Amino acid sequence: MMVTTGLVGAPTASAVTTREGKLLDRVNSARTAHGLRPLRLSAELSSYARQHSRQMSAQRALFHTSNFGVICCWSAIAENVGVAYSVRGLHQALMGSAPHRANILDPRMRAVGVGVVESGGQLWATQIFRKPS
Repeated sequence: MMVTTGLVGAPTASAVTTREGKLLDRVNSARTAHGLRPLRLSAELSSYARQHSRQMSAQRALFHTSNFGVICCWSAIAENVGVAYSVRGLHQALMGSAPHRANILDPRMRAVGVGVVESGGQLWATQIFRKPS
């Protein structure tokens, strides 16, 4: 399992895949367990996250989004990217990494986009967290 995190500032959210929904559920369960509000799923962020996951899977490499300027209306933004063989393994690795965990449990964040793409038996994932401006 490999993950990386970065801080800066496609289909609709209703078309979230089963794996994306499961990853979102795990994120919100972790937040709730820590006394935080669940994150609202954003169609815009999910579309962007899914596109980024496709790019990583095509290049077979983890990397961060190069331009958060194309995402509207944020005062804080964060991104987690990772690759694993299951949603459970991905979430466990993210929660086991201090920077990723901090993004997931950031009390400022209100919305999230989740994009998961399967390629070669691996799940390539992007989570984009946003505090609206």
